[in-house]
Amino acid sequence: MKNLKDKVVFITGGARGLGYAMAEKFAAEGAKIVIGDIQEALAMESAEKIQKEFGVETYAFQMDVTSVENIKAAFAKVKERFGKLDVQVNCAGIQIRCPSKEFTEENWDKLMNVNLKGVFFCCQQAALLMGDSGGAIVNISSGTSTQTTPGRAPYVISKGGVNAMTAVLASEWAEDRNGKKAIRVNAVAPGWILTNMVQDGYRLGVVSENQILAAVPFKRLANPSEIADAVVFLGSDESSYITGQTLFVDGGWSALGMPAMDLIK
Repeated sequence: MKNLKDKVVFITGGARGLGYAMAEKFAAEGAKIVIGDIQEALAMESAEKIQKEFGVETYAFQMDVTSVENIKAAFAKVKERFGKLDVQVNCAGIQIRCPSKEFTEENWDKLMNVNLKGVFFCCQQAALLMGDSGGAIVNISSGTSTQTTPGRAPYVISKGGVNAMTAVLASEWAEDRNGKKAIRVNAVAPGWILTNMVQDGYRLGVVSENQILAAVPFKRLANPSEIADAVVFLGSDESSYITGQTLFVDGGWSALGMPAMDLIK
């Protein structure tokens, strides 16, 4: 139904976790999968697993999204291998937890280079490769872009920036006339997912399961595959008239005005 067979899908940060779940979902629809990840060996291993499981063509390489030259080189590899790009998913991201009064310039730059600069220049290079043929870009934001969480100010700021970036690029690249097809740009803002990042928060004591469940009407964390479903939808022709949107996939977290009393401890 999604018409993704033989489409070329490039996922940054696709070697594990949420990015890998997205790669699996696109592969299940018959897409060709490209994984760019800072962890080269894991990217290769993940691509091989997907190829064996789904029988689709895969391609993987080491990629540092903090370097514009590295980003340009990555997209050049995709162009050389496939000659086109249909869907770009910008999933690479990091979290640094620290009180705002103690946050260092070094960590600010590190986080913003991955979460904001990297996303922008991946969008830019994806749009250049897609050209007049059009395509879909999906940026990974976060529910914390609007449901702010103390102790994570730069992360929250970076994800708010992703939402704004998504809207402005969608407006800029929405031309669909004289043979030029639109490049649609959307974002998915996940809520609380059972990932390594959240489990790190448990271990550090900066968030608890009770806190999360009290704030989420569904009273559970998301499975990565549920977030991946939304990304595949926005990458497919089924969302052909959707652009500039941030889709919150958060179990109702962004809609809840007051947490559940029975879970506050």
